[in-house]
Amino acid sequence: MQNTLNSKIGEKSITINDIAKEAGVAKSTVSKVLNEQRGVSQETRRKVLKAVKKLNYHPSVIARSLKSKRTKAVGLILPNIINPFFPAILKGVEDTAIENGYVVVFCDSDDRKEKESLYFQIFENRWVDGIIFSGITGDKQEEKYIRSIHEKGTPVVLIDREIEDYFTNVVMIDNKRAGFDATSYLLKLGHRKIGCITGPQNIKIFVKRLEGYRRALEKYNVDFNPDLVEEGDLSIESGRSATKKLLKKRITFTAIFASTDLMAIGCIRELQENGIKVPSDVSVIGIDNIPLASLVTPSLTTIAQPAYEMGVEAMNLLIKNIEKRGVLKSKIILPTELVVRESTKPLK
Repeated sequence: MQNTLNSKIGEKSITINDIAKEAGVAKSTVSKVLNEQRGVSQETRRKVLKAVKKLNYHPSVIARSLKSKRTKAVGLILPNIINPFFPAILKGVEDTAIENGYVVVFCDSDDRKEKESLYFQIFENRWVDGIIFSGITGDKQEEKYIRSIHEKGTPVVLIDREIEDYFTNVVMIDNKRAGFDATSYLLKLGHRKIGCITGPQNIKIFVKRLEGYRRALEKYNVDFNPDLVEEGDLSIESGRSATKKLLKKRITFTAIFASTDLMAIGCIRELQENGIKVPSDVSVIGIDNIPLASLVTPSLTTIAQPAYEMGVEAMNLLIKNIEKRGVLKSKIILPTELVVRESTKPLK
């Protein structure tokens, strides 16, 4: 296919033939120079590049991708960009992509299975060189999508999600450890009656966070009470709703661990509206360290996830797979950090 250009001479699109004519060389020589191949003298290379600059030559991205079978574009599918945790991941992916000459095609599945399915179908048609994916649930349907993509030779990196019994490239935190650390901090402050607002239990990372909560109670010889556990859907409103359910049970608790910051913020709001002071009466801790966590009153104690770094690591890992450099399958576990703010205090 003839390599066409974005710029024009009058109404005529510039081609490699125009460059060859201007430089006084063969078309094949121009192609070697543009593709940085050997076998061209420095003087000839200089002539070709001078002609390229004079004619304002810009190779067609489409033509190059057809020849190389690469688009230098990657797909990024996230479950819900409204959640403040995910924009930092997007930023990390995009910054790293641009630094390496790639562009990002971003898709927000909006927690809707039909949208997620549509995006996978689009990317299966080889419109991108690879995919970074954070699924809605990590269920069998999502596993089917990923297997199908892999079988067609397109690299996939999972981010903040993991599929049971299916090993692929993954970048995430140790979610069981995060739940353990959050609950342990409350226990170290003297709390023993600790409520828990879990994330959806059909999503593996929130199952792990609940396991971490239970493991911390066990370590401190505190009996697990299922009546102190309520499930949310990750939103502020669900944090309020779960807290309301805990209060209606009239079970005493002095602290609450919420599986995400958004639910923790909803929890604080509901406690305050019921005349319960945070942290004087009840301490609250979350996970994520979203920007809003430091802005609410009281500011939220949380386990910080390195969201931006997760995006960076995922993009770097995807590039290695696309370009077949180094280890092609990796599970990268990034560290978390306890960030102590105003929403927690020692038990009186």
